[in-house]
Amino acid sequence: MKEMIKDEIIRFTSENKGNWSAATNDHYYDEPLVKFISADDFLFGDYKKLIYPELLTPKEAFELAFGQGTYSGGSVISIVLPINEKIRISNRSQTKQPSKEWALFNSFGHLFLTTLSKHIEDYLNKKGYRTIAPSVAEWFVVKPFGPDQILGSNWSERHVAYAASLGTFSLNEGFISEKGIAVRLASVVTELKLTPDSKTDKHHTANCLFCSMGTCGACIKRCPAGALSKEGHDKMKCRNFAYGEKMKELVVSYGGKPGTSAGCSLCQTNVPCEFRNPIR
Repeated sequence: MKEMIKDEIIRFTSENKGNWSAATNDHYYDEPLVKFISADDFLFGDYKKLIYPELLTPKEAFELAFGQGTYSGGSVISIVLPINEKIRISNRSQTKQPSKEWALFNSFGHLFLTTLSKHIEDYLNKKGYRTIAPSVAEWFVVKPFGPDQILGSNWSERHVAYAASLGTFSLNEGFISEKGIAVRLASVVTELKLTPDSKTDKHHTANCLFCSMGTCGACIKRCPAGALSKEGHDKMKCRNFAYGEKMKELVVSYGGKPGTSAGCSLCQTNVPCEFRNPIR
């Protein structure tokens, strides 16, 4: 069953028209990495204590979708989608704002994350296994959480991917997978009980050269917003730049969808971790 699900995710990513960039005449995302983890993995409970209590566990997300008392165990399927090389190359030479190709990827390519998540949700529901994609659910929200008002969401794809041993975090709070940091993530929670993939016990920043070895820091120099330093990542400064009015106007000037943003992500390109795990 695991191989069937993985094959379906790979097939859909390759064939769906939503994963195609007219700007580069190629896919937005290359072949994904997929791993399976128990919905009862201990890390999900730890996250509520370490990050903020509003961060949902798979059980909580499932019961929000299907009602209190409906959960009796299951699995989480975590997906890493590597951004296509043509888009990454276009962004490498930029120093002040994202390239046209990257801006259009940010406008249209992100829609495919919803399309894929809903497809896997529907695929498993039709097979008789109740499944929810939390990041596209009506109750998913991004806002300040906890007493320190940390900007975050009530379902974190990065933390799911770390729990699934798909990679680790970085100085800029991205996610460095075996396919690098220029990736996007998706996941679903299902009542289907699948054998979890093997886990590693990596430190949560093990793949980041700066955090694990004190070297690199290339992403600091790449940030046009001044949101990165050796002390870490200023989320609000980053978000205000990448999703502010200037970036919204820029993406429209390139032919992007009104209401979306060009984003930025310069710190994810022209860096040692762009398309690989630099520790390797």
